[in-house]
Amino acid sequence: MNNDIIVVTIPKKPDYTSMIRLVSSSIGNKVGYNIDEIEDLKVAMGEACILSYGKSDDESINIRFEIHKDKLEVSLNWDTVGSNEESKEAALGRMIIESLMDEAYYTDEEIRLIKYID
Repeated sequence: MNNDIIVVTIPKKPDYTSMIRLVSSSIGNKVGYNIDEIEDLKVAMGEACILSYGKSDDESINIRFEIHKDKLEVSLNWDTVGSNEESKEAALGRMIIESLMDEAYYTDEEIRLIKYID
């Protein structure tokens, strides 16, 4: 399973967040996370999707799961161009993500999340 890449594209609609949480749960189980780590991943992915919904005019979100020997990397596209200030809800979403994942990076084009595998 090392170096496997799974790409999921969903419409930019909140109705599909539960599907990404389910996919995240399945991938977390496959890489060997315990139940708490799987739940952390699911919650962080839900928050990341919510952050992505409000940004660009794109009609879809591309979510890329990269399985490595020692970590799972997830990236989601988003576009921060034109956003001046972050809302309190978005700041809370980032805080939740950062507390649940081992690493979280935000660029103008993507959100990148990393959770290590024990």
